[in-house]
Amino acid sequence: MAAQPIRPTRQRALFEFIALHLALTVVVNLVFFTAGTFRPLASATGGLISGSLVANWLFIGLLVVWIILRRGSLRFYDVGLILRDGPFGILFTAGLWAAAQLIHVIAGLLHDGSLTLHDHWQYATFIISLLAAQIIGNALFEDTAYRGFLFPQAYLALSRLRRWQWPRLLLALLLSQGLFALSHIPNRIYLGMSRDALIFDLGLLLIWGLIFTAIYLRTDNLFVVIGVHALGNAPTTLITPAPGLSGAGESLLIYALAVFGLFMLPPILRGVQHERAYRRRRAARRGRTAQRAMQTDPRRSADDSPTPFAADSE
Repeated sequence: MAAQPIRPTRQRALFEFIALHLALTVVVNLVFFTAGTFRPLASATGGLISGSLVANWLFIGLLVVWIILRRGSLRFYDVGLILRDGPFGILFTAGLWAAAQLIHVIAGLLHDGSLTLHDHWQYATFIISLLAAQIIGNALFEDTAYRGFLFPQAYLALSRLRRWQWPRLLLALLLSQGLFALSHIPNRIYLGMSRDALIFDLGLLLIWGLIFTAIYLRTDNLFVVIGVHALGNAPTTLITPAPGLSGAGESLLIYALAVFGLFMLPPILRGVQHERAYRRRRAARRGRTAQRAMQTDPRRSADDSPTPFAADSE
């Protein structure tokens, strides 16, 4: 199916989204989370339905469905939620998780000579709920809103810069992902971060936002972005990680594998494929040359003619 152009949203929807999201994050973090509003629900469901999941469902309902889709007159297609992209996104996420576990196994064996189940699996329901809250909550909302909606709509809104495509793209990236980083300020205040820690964290969030958007541009598949984002926030590691791969290292491993698999591995594979194709063409040329020589020289017999594999046996 041919790709369809993305519809530009109504300009008011852009401003309504930004303003309402800011207001909601302030209320959710500094009122609901501070008061422990969602703790009884989390306790009643064994941690399966957390406050983060409920808050992000609220964001999806009000900001994505009402503001972006309804008031912005957009389709699911326009924000990257394309059903046929789902299977590949699921397979990529599962493969990414499996690759991370394999590296943890190898690192664990090299460091300790043995493997033990990660301590957090004592609270298996909680760990699974963290990943679920990311896949169908936080990552789903943030990637739809900031990678699927705000980034392309910012690019379209900067139509006056159509003569300068790269500056236009860079400005759209910085505006959309800068707002993504700033939207986390109420949550970091709730967590009690100091000013210096907050500034550092906002810088990291901007970098992660740029990486997620680059993955979206690379794959044109929002479900891949959601999978990488979800695993980065909730790595769900099976075994106890070796030193250097524990804590933040678990998330960094996920991101490193995603970047390698999407940006570095394809050129390597293409290079190998081109080298193999070149060898096949070279062998075929030598075979044709030998065949022509045998046809033009009656003194040469078929038994002493070179083969296409002669070059490989040297």
